[in-house]
Amino acid sequence: MLSTKNLAGQSKIKVSVVIPTKERAQDLRVCVGSLLKQTVTPDEIIIVDSSQNEKLRSLLKQNFYESISRIKYIHSKVNTNEARNIGVQLSSGDIVFFFDDDVALNRDYIEEVVKVFMENGEKKIGGVMGNIKNMRRDTTSLKTNIRRLFFLDHFGNGQWLPSGLPTWIHGKHKIAKTGFLSGCMSAYRREVLREFAFDPNLGRLSGYSFLDDVDMSARVSQKYKLLYTPSAKLEHRQSKEARINPKILKRQLVANHFYLFKKNTPKHFQNVFAFFSSIIGMLVFTLIFERKPHAVIGWFLGITDVALRRYD
Repeated sequence: MLSTKNLAGQSKIKVSVVIPTKERAQDLRVCVGSLLKQTVTPDEIIIVDSSQNEKLRSLLKQNFYESISRIKYIHSKVNTNEARNIGVQLSSGDIVFFFDDDVALNRDYIEEVVKVFMENGEKKIGGVMGNIKNMRRDTTSLKTNIRRLFFLDHFGNGQWLPSGLPTWIHGKHKIAKTGFLSGCMSAYRREVLREFAFDPNLGRLSGYSFLDDVDMSARVSQKYKLLYTPSAKLEHRQSKEARINPKILKRQLVANHFYLFKKNTPKHFQNVFAFFSSIIGMLVFTLIFERKPHAVIGWFLGITDVALRRYD
């Protein structure tokens, strides 16, 4: 195994990994297995489990007995962002990686991200993410054009739309500055996490903090540079375990979008127009492509949540 000292002849940078999880034992087993096979292995893996019981503790011991000293297991019934904040408090790394429990990393993922931090040693580099290799970069389909028309998130250069939503840089072939780090695969310097925390309000309804990556990136990018590197690759497996009901998912997406636009985006006419267009666009996209009645109901419930100021 390599250490970060091998990368640039510098003193070792300590690496922590934080993984929130809930009722996804088999996905987590794959994820942790890929972490322990890294060319630069993390010094600690902090797992914050919000499942109904602590069965996961036994699974980790059975599957990773030889590496169990690297793994910190915490059982706490909290939402995803609260779990991330707990992980940060318990971590000691100079760089803290955040992964979803349903990702599987290429063997050199951590090495490639750490290289970017070290080669761009200036303190202004606050965060780095890699590339989701099983996400097809789609810039021309009808779905993408509709999302672009309504100022919804779509593939682009990693910059912000006036609606307060991001464009995805995944699939680009060069290291580039981005305004947005994906929540399933982000890494931040310790200094950044002393100043910024994940917002627990984003997980009130379902326990999963939808648009949490949008919120964190929007705030951090105001002060620090964020970078994307295509050399660090992982697979986002989109777990079928413990999936959220479409009604709850859409309800929280709508309510969170309102909450974050109010919190993070200047209220210029262009931005307000784009924001309301994106809200209508969410419904249009759901009706045309998702065709799930429960998701449509969830959209209306999200609008109701906003009207009743439940997220204020």
